[in-house]
Amino acid sequence: MKRRDFNIGLAAAGLGATLAAAPFAARADVRWETPGAGLDTSALDAAWARAASGAIAALGQTDAFLILRDGALLYERYGPDGGQDVRHVSWSMAKSITQALIGIAVGDSVVDIDRPLKTPHRSDPNLTLRHLITLTDGLAWDEGDYDPARSDAARMLYGEGRFDGAAYVAAKPQEIPPGTRWRYSTGAFHLAAAELQANLFPRAKTPERRRAAMADWMGRRLFDPIGMTSAVPEFDAAGTFVGGSLLYATARDFARFGELYRNQGIWDHRQVLPEGWVAFARRRTLQRAYGAGWWVEARAGNDEPSLLRGAGPMDAFSAQGHNGQVILVVPSKGAVLVRLGLMDDGAKAWEALGRWLVPVVNALPDRTAPGA
Repeated sequence: MKRRDFNIGLAAAGLGATLAAAPFAARADVRWETPGAGLDTSALDAAWARAASGAIAALGQTDAFLILRDGALLYERYGPDGGQDVRHVSWSMAKSITQALIGIAVGDSVVDIDRPLKTPHRSDPNLTLRHLITLTDGLAWDEGDYDPARSDAARMLYGEGRFDGAAYVAAKPQEIPPGTRWRYSTGAFHLAAAELQANLFPRAKTPERRRAAMADWMGRRLFDPIGMTSAVPEFDAAGTFVGGSLLYATARDFARFGELYRNQGIWDHRQVLPEGWVAFARRRTLQRAYGAGWWVEARAGNDEPSLLRGAGPMDAFSAQGHNGQVILVVPSKGAVLVRLGLMDDGAKAWEALGRWLVPVVNALPDRTAPGA
């Protein structure tokens, strides 16, 4: 597959930095062998005990905690409401999955992220998929801490926008020119999912056909190739994938998705994501702690603090969801960590989650060579 520069424009504006590809070993599948076999996991056991016992009140309830290293299961624990076969809601980790789906369509030459939107919801010569998935769209939007009284996200999902989320987002005024401001928006990714579907299935005119076609395509092109068999995407009444917030899967399958990104989009020697797409996901934008659908690490003091706040490996990047859902990818450690649970969504809880993860990540041995 031909290499493409998905970062054009950002680098020219001085907003990006070159990311060296970490060495990796493309596996045919994750190796679900005995967790921690032959390794001292006492530090991990202590960390899990603190979370599971409620000793860190801000973490709330931890339902699942899993670590892969070089494609093998290193550690796996579940709370009373978790388990290997229990599906969890992704919340905003779905944004990272939407980014992957768009990448696959880009690799198929079906989508150009720098072409003006063609969705019937909005005709705008200046607004592109790149703007939507880097959250630089400039549309009026108030995520509003999901307070029903003022949150556009809540209204889109559960209020007047629930019948057609993309139409709700597309009706928002262009507050400032695209590409000039970063603002967190679940709506941007819902509109991005609608744009993806409009490109893929222009003849699917009913909600039922749009839903069926998209679900089938997602399975064939992403979930099946990486063995993510538990994945269940949710669609709104208009048949659009709720690409900013709603997909259900087990902790193991969320780990598979993280492993795909650790392996630069390759699975079983197959380029599932186009070459360069993972680097694009990690490329900093107007927000130094955000790339395209993924959070990246930034030094402490950044306006939007990163998960590890600069106290862990700086090559780490993560999919994050409401109430403390995390897929953390750390190429320098050859690791993927998944934490699922239910905690407050405020800054203090996220700070506590980051502080809990930092010593766990730092305790993992560095990966020095491919296959190490």
